[in-house]
Amino acid sequence: MCRKFFALLAVLSFSSLQAGFAADMPLKAPSLPPPAYSWTGFYVGVNGGDGWGTSSSNSNFSLAGTSFNLPIASQGISGWLGGFQAGYNWQTSVVVFGIEGDFDFADIEGNTACLVVFNCNTKQDWVADFTGRLGVAPMDKLLMYVKGGVAWADEKYSFGNSITTGGTTFALNSSASDTRVGAIMGMGIEYAFLPHWSAKIEYNFIDFGTDTVAFPLTTTPAIAGLPTIQTQIKDTQSLMKAGLNYRF
Repeated sequence: MCRKFFALLAVLSFSSLQAGFAADMPLKAPSLPPPAYSWTGFYVGVNGGDGWGTSSSNSNFSLAGTSFNLPIASQGISGWLGGFQAGYNWQTSVVVFGIEGDFDFADIEGNTACLVVFNCNTKQDWVADFTGRLGVAPMDKLLMYVKGGVAWADEKYSFGNSITTGGTTFALNSSASDTRVGAIMGMGIEYAFLPHWSAKIEYNFIDFGTDTVAFPLTTTPAIAGLPTIQTQIKDTQSLMKAGLNYRF
C-alpha cells in the first residue's frame, strides 16, 4: 500500500515538473510571409539587340523654270546595337513610375540602288534616348510597362558611283551626316530573378520625322562650282532589346 502511494506521488511530481518547464520555455513566434518585392530605387544595366527601319529621301529640283520633286531612294536598314542604361523607379502600391536613359553603339546599315546608276547608303553608329516609364506590378517580382520620350541617332548618308574607262576613272559622289532627333514609344516586361537583379525585354519605335540634309557634290576629275543638293530624308526605326539591370 505504501509503495503504491509513493509511486503515485512520484508520477504526480514528475508531471508537475514537466508542466513547469513547458511554462518557462519561450514561445516561438509565428512565421511571417516574406515582404513583397519593391521596384523603388536607382538601377544601372546593359542591353543588346537588333534594329531595323526605313530611310526615304527625295530632292527638289528646278529645271527650265520648272520645280519638281524627285524621289531619290527608299531603303531598309538593319543591324545590331548594344550599350547600357540607367534609371530610377518609384513604386506606389502596384503602380511604378520611372525615368530611364539609354545609350547604344550600333551597326545599323542599308544600301540600295538610287537614281538608276548610283548607290545610296545609310549607316547609324549610335542611338540614345531619354524616356519616362509607367508600369504595373501585377504579381511579385514582375513589372509590365510602357515608355515614351525623345531619341537621338547619328546618321551617315552617302551616294555615288564611278566608272573606269581607258585607264581613267570618272566618279560622282556625295556624303553627309546628321544627328537625328525624334519621338520614341515602347513597351516591355521585366522580372526580378534575384533581390538586386532583374532581366527585361522591350520593343521601341522611333519616328525621326523628316530632315533636310545638304549633300555637296564632288567629282573625279574635280569640277569646280558644283551645286549642293538639298535632300529631304525621313527615317523611322524599330528596336528590339534584351537587358540586365542591377538595382541598388
